[in-house]
Amino acid sequence: MKKFTRNLLTIAAPLALTSLPALSHDNASPTYLPESHAPAGVMADHLHKQGEWMMGYRYMRQEFSGLYYGSGKTTAAAAAADGYSMVPTAMTMDMHMLDIMYAVNDSLTLMLMPQTMSMDMTMAMSGGGHGDMQMGMEMDTQMPMHGTYSHGTSGVGDTIVAGLFRLSDGPSHKLHGTFGISAPTGDVDKKNSNGTYVHYGMQLGSGTWDLMPAITYSGARERISWGAQASARLPMEEDNASGFQFGERYAATAWGTYRLQDWVSFSMRLGYTKQHDINGHYNGPHNHASPADLQANYGGEFVDVALGANLVPQRGRLAGVRLGLEWSSSVSAHFNGYQLGRDDGLNLSLSYAL
Repeated sequence: MKKFTRNLLTIAAPLALTSLPALSHDNASPTYLPESHAPAGVMADHLHKQGEWMMGYRYMRQEFSGLYYGSGKTTAAAAAADGYSMVPTAMTMDMHMLDIMYAVNDSLTLMLMPQTMSMDMTMAMSGGGHGDMQMGMEMDTQMPMHGTYSHGTSGVGDTIVAGLFRLSDGPSHKLHGTFGISAPTGDVDKKNSNGTYVHYGMQLGSGTWDLMPAITYSGARERISWGAQASARLPMEEDNASGFQFGERYAATAWGTYRLQDWVSFSMRLGYTKQHDINGHYNGPHNHASPADLQANYGGEFVDVALGANLVPQRGRLAGVRLGLEWSSSVSAHFNGYQLGRDDGLNLSLSYAL
């Protein structure tokens, strides 16, 4: 994460330097308000003017480590006593997403968000004895009987198509709704080398058509702005082609922003997420050796805090190019069953409207 953060600074520096001639301390609003977009971790946060296009890129990285049960940290020995022969020790998840928006008119903006996903997990033997496989499969020949074992998946994820419609547009307060659909373009049949399905959470998509509604409020006064968003992800099918369904997900977030200079604003954001566990189960050979192989060890309730910055040059060749950076960290978490703990996360957004 530290190496990647240094690389991001090399992106942010040219944007900041390009903006320096436009610094201003008067009360006049800059041409491009950095706080007119929400922090980088919030999607579907704004509309555009009629005929305007926005081309954007988003990146999200989340790291996980440590074994938890419920609200507390636990041990591999405890998992072994519950019958698990392996436990996860660390995981990273990376998402790359295009953010394409077009305003049909001032009150309706369409959005398309295709994405790719990659996940890598490290596991270790716990000494337990939960049934290693279902349906008579043998242990993966690449999996050691002692020490650690790493594996990963990558590829195209699900694709989001949405419409953002204006509900209120006052001088200081705005409100809009989002009606989104997630199309199941990500694979849900990724398998280990021995033909068994990988962990549920390492599949690249949900495998179901999902409804993604949201409502977003924003307000501003001089250099201070604020906002809040409530959203959900609701599966519209009972199961996918592999036999299971990810549980419903509900989220709420609120943020405050201060414009320090014409070209940069800083933000603080608090987020809450409730995720249900998995319904159904794999309809083919699958493992029961680790917590990630069982449906009950998914979901929970989580509270995160995030600090961020939005940068947008006011002059020069990069004028209007927006860069959002946001670092997030877990405040509290209650996990369903055994799961890896949530470490720091990073959100990045880069966009330009034309």
